[in-house]
Amino acid sequence: MTLRARIAWIVGLTVALLLVALGVTVQVQSARTLIGAVDDDLRVIARSIERDPRGIPVMIAPGRDRFGGAGGVVQIVGPEGRIARERWPRVAADADRITLPVDDEVLAVARGELASALLSIEVEGVRLRMLVVPLEAGGRDGLALQVARPLDEVEDIIASLRRRTALLTALGALIAALVAWGVAGRSIRPVSALTAAVEGVRDGSDLSRRVAVPENDDEVARLARAFDAMLGRLEASRSAQERLAADASHELRTPLTSLRTNLEVLARDAERLAPEDRAGLTEDVAVQLDELTAMVDGLVQLTRVDATSAHEPVDLGAVAEDAVRTARRRHPQRADDLRIAARVGHAEVSGDVRELMMAIAALLDNAVKYAPSGPITVDVAGSSGRVRLTVTDTGPGVDAALLPQLFERFFRAPEARSQPGAGIGLALVERVVRAHAGDVRVGNVAPHGLQVSIELPALGSH
Repeated sequence: MTLRARIAWIVGLTVALLLVALGVTVQVQSARTLIGAVDDDLRVIARSIERDPRGIPVMIAPGRDRFGGAGGVVQIVGPEGRIARERWPRVAADADRITLPVDDEVLAVARGELASALLSIEVEGVRLRMLVVPLEAGGRDGLALQVARPLDEVEDIIASLRRRTALLTALGALIAALVAWGVAGRSIRPVSALTAAVEGVRDGSDLSRRVAVPENDDEVARLARAFDAMLGRLEASRSAQERLAADASHELRTPLTSLRTNLEVLARDAERLAPEDRAGLTEDVAVQLDELTAMVDGLVQLTRVDATSAHEPVDLGAVAEDAVRTARRRHPQRADDLRIAARVGHAEVSGDVRELMMAIAALLDNAVKYAPSGPITVDVAGSSGRVRLTVTDTGPGVDAALLPQLFERFFRAPEARSQPGAGIGLALVERVVRAHAGDVRVGNVAPHGLQVSIELPALGSH
């Protein structure tokens, strides 16, 4: 069953239950009102007989409806339960009249133990309403007057009301279901569009599809906007993966070809090569393997950076100090050049320690590689809701026209192509910073050198 059909079914059923409850309430109240009217009529008849007992023979004369009709059935009962007929001889002639039941309540009224009684009885399958009152005309004998009327009119009215309630319930439920069907159709139209979009992209073939977002701000609109944003991220992620695969295949082709050529030469001509030539080829193979390993490691690190990874409070200054200590161990010949300035201000951010450590290490490795001598300084400062980490070297710097390209994967400035590396370090830094909602900038410093700055939101600044 579709969502639209379920909504229509639930609304129709709810309305039907409400109408049934309303109908039952109306029927109960109507029955009470109608029976109350019958009781009032019985009291009127009883009072008229009490005022003039001579009317009793008329009320019970032969030829009237045996159940009395609107005029009712009248019966006189003595305290022992015997029907008193001898006082009104005409009663004996009416053999077709019904006999009202005499029970303990009737006898209690006759004996003066009860002031009156109102009873619902059944005689020969017919329901009647009966009033029992003392009959003062009985003198010392203590007689009770029974006056009863059939309830067929009341039952007919209630039955008619019941039929109308059933018809109203059916029509009301049907109309409510149809209205709910129409309203649900309009309301879930964006959901249907979302469903179509999901079905269109579940195989990954078309991530460019977008959903028409309603202009209001209800749950469906928020869902549509969230789904659109998710599609955008998926499309960007797939595009990045495709570019990464294309770039990696292009960049790996040259070193793999060179490596294969050197290995073929070694395999084919190793015995004929001079020892120094064989050693040179072996050294070239080792260097090429190191470069391939570094490139693959960089690509793996790029793929591990995730903007949705769990973040925690991180002291960026402490991470920078750890990164500098690690860099000193990796580059012992430059240990004295690697310095970290005193931290200023609040330097705590929300982030992933592993990724931030990886980005700072990449900046330090780049500085060591392209600045062969001179100090390399790391500054960490926090102010105005931001934390800035700056790595400054005293190397030759980079041509200003090439600065915007430094964060592209596999890009290397012409003067740096003689150095080992694959051009992935700064791309990794840029991706880590973006995943932490930060900014990264690069520029030359006077008189010479390069400076890379990372800015991240301080913890609690959102």
